[in-house]
Amino acid sequence: MYLVFSMIEKGIRGAKIISKLAYYKMKYGKRLKVGKNVHFRKGFIINISKNGYVEIGDGTFFNNYCSINCHDQIIIGRNNLFGEGVRIYDHNHIFNKKNIDMEKSFKCCPIVIGDNNWFGSNVIILSKAKVGNDNVVGAGVILNQRYDSGSVIKIADSLDIKKRLYE
Repeated sequence: MYLVFSMIEKGIRGAKIISKLAYYKMKYGKRLKVGKNVHFRKGFIINISKNGYVEIGDGTFFNNYCSINCHDQIIIGRNNLFGEGVRIYDHNHIFNKKNIDMEKSFKCCPIVIGDNNWFGSNVIILSKAKVGNDNVVGAGVILNQRYDSGSVIKIADSLDIKKRLYE
């Protein structure tokens, strides 16, 4: 009996993923390209502005409560694994100018993520981030620069984030 319920549950989950992806495809049209076998769990959100573009490669997985927030461009390669609570933002708020229009108060820079990366829980990926292939990114790391392929990126690697955030 457990097997039957398990199969039904998997079918319902699969239908939810397909319907949510269909919703995003209808909402964003050509501004969103999603590869085959892309999976996500509950709480996954994509926000794309009218000038933004998001591409997600085949076989990519997003765990619970991940989000992609795009004003410019976010390219995610194939076979990436995102832990719970990973956030991706290709823009920063401009906060040091007076009387700025909130709709135009962003400084944007594309994000490019290669293939076969593993991102731990609560990683934040900010504008300017370029992540190569075959990396492991530790939980809680903030990324906003170039990272070579085949690296283990830990929290100590991102400690001088304040200096680089608004360069």
